[in-house]
Amino acid sequence: MPQSLESKALSRIAFGSCHSRNAFDNGNDAAIGSPPISIWDVIRREVNPQAFLWTGDAVYPPRKVKGDAPLHVLIDEYRNMLFNSSIGYSSFRKGIVVSGTWDDHDYGGNDRGKELPSREKRRDAFLDFLGVSPNDDRRNRLGVYSSIDLGEEGRKVKVIFLDTRFHRDTHCIPSVGANPSIPLGALVACTTRLLTAGLSLPSFMPKWSGCTNDIEMLGDEQWEWLENEVELSDASVNIIVSSVQVLTSNPVVESWGHFPDEKRRLIKLISKLPGLVLLSGDVHHAEVLTAKPKRSLFDNDLGSIIEVTSSGLTHSCEEPFYGPLCAPILDAYQAHRYLGANVQNASLPSYYTGRNFGSITFDWEKRVFQVKIHDAKGRSVLEVQLKMDRATNLAESTISMPQCIDGSFLPIFVSCSGSLAHSLH
Repeated sequence: MPQSLESKALSRIAFGSCHSRNAFDNGNDAAIGSPPISIWDVIRREVNPQAFLWTGDAVYPPRKVKGDAPLHVLIDEYRNMLFNSSIGYSSFRKGIVVSGTWDDHDYGGNDRGKELPSREKRRDAFLDFLGVSPNDDRRNRLGVYSSIDLGEEGRKVKVIFLDTRFHRDTHCIPSVGANPSIPLGALVACTTRLLTAGLSLPSFMPKWSGCTNDIEMLGDEQWEWLENEVELSDASVNIIVSSVQVLTSNPVVESWGHFPDEKRRLIKLISKLPGLVLLSGDVHHAEVLTAKPKRSLFDNDLGSIIEVTSSGLTHSCEEPFYGPLCAPILDAYQAHRYLGANVQNASLPSYYTGRNFGSITFDWEKRVFQVKIHDAKGRSVLEVQLKMDRATNLAESTISMPQCIDGSFLPIFVSCSGSLAHSLH
């Protein structure tokens, strides 16, 4: 597997997240065709990428594992991905650059952050999966954050992978998603995040509570590294990969929105980069997001920061028993969503709830690049075209971005409290 595409012309990249062997147990691949074909075969056929970028959750522990996944379980899942030919990944990765970051499931615990034990050993197992050499600088970092340069001089693409797990503080109400003693812990965690945002709890909680707006996502060491990467970038296209969504206003999911000070700092820093696009995973649907809401994709002369989410490769939010809630929740939280990216109809919402993967193609003559979301058969369902070389410089307007923690439940809470107080008197 090549480790670099420097000095070679770059035209095609694929990306994706959330790949689970558990999905095969449900026969999900039968929906692609008969006989079943691997999602990796579809990506190879439709994109034939020169590089593949993991945006998180390359593996999941088996269903029988409850709570945090032991290290040996993750290593076994990585080995299956690399050597089990029936999955399709082992042949797909040959001859292309593969790099990426992790999210909570390949980190080892649902919704987990810096409190997870054995973080360094988990890091090493993930780097082994990526094929990182023992002498690589990443082996000595506190986390799996990294960057790669792809393409030839004057036509360079820089990819910066953030680690949103290793140093991340707990949520305002700590997630119970990994607690094996709580039934449907992941759904309970979604509810507590919703309540935190809707009641704007960080605005009322004391500093010592740990429930404040200045809780950390990246940690000092990673911030210093990131600032240096941004400062030194000479690329025409800069791709920032965050496993969790950055621009979303949806409080149900894990995102930078639950770490508002960190989010503002990130946007201010990266907005100076030319040809910028954010990639993310985690949420089991695909989506196009923007830092400037209610704007059309066809009106990008004003500039904005665009985020494209692809999740997941083997399963999606519409498949579990709560699947009918997926689209209504996405419709309820749409302030962050870009308009006009839906291939079927530009007036439809720019999200897709089926299994999916992403691609980026580069037109160096026209100095534009196109980011697409493909369904499980390879058909394009979401598309956005962006310009190279241009920086958005949104530092002064970050305060106007749709917020995740917005206190939207407070009027209802105050009204109900007033009614209760009145009835008691």
